[in-house]
Amino acid sequence: MNKPKQITTKEVSLAEFVAELGLRLSEAKVPMPFQNEEKWHRLFYGFKLARNQRGRPDFIDDLQFDWDGPYPKCQDLSECLEALHLNGFITVGNPSYDKFSIDEKVLDRITDVRATVTDNAFEDFFRFSVDAASQLFGC
Repeated sequence: MNKPKQITTKEVSLAEFVAELGLRLSEAKVPMPFQNEEKWHRLFYGFKLARNQRGRPDFIDDLQFDWDGPYPKCQDLSECLEALHLNGFITVGNPSYDKFSIDEKVLDRITDVRATVTDNAFEDFFRFSVDAASQLFGC
């Protein structure tokens, strides 16, 4: 059995952060949009603007948002959500594909896939993130 990876605000990647946030949203029973990614992009754009938020991961500064449409869109975030779907971390319900959930096989092995957050400030940012997503995603 592998030791869970430790993630820090300095070293966490977008994919690691989104995966851990997805696990936490799942535990909080927050519905997660899939087909229409607008709320995800607005969430992460809000993270980008929250420069002084305690525990904010460093990678957020590197996210690029395009304003060619009605809301800010980050290509890296779109690709990350799609990759989590393609690798089986998340599952999307038919026929509407409007919401996703963490795959049951992943949840069955949550202690193996869950990262360890040892920094209290980073933990605060995850709480902030779950609260922001709950409000934005309609929960």
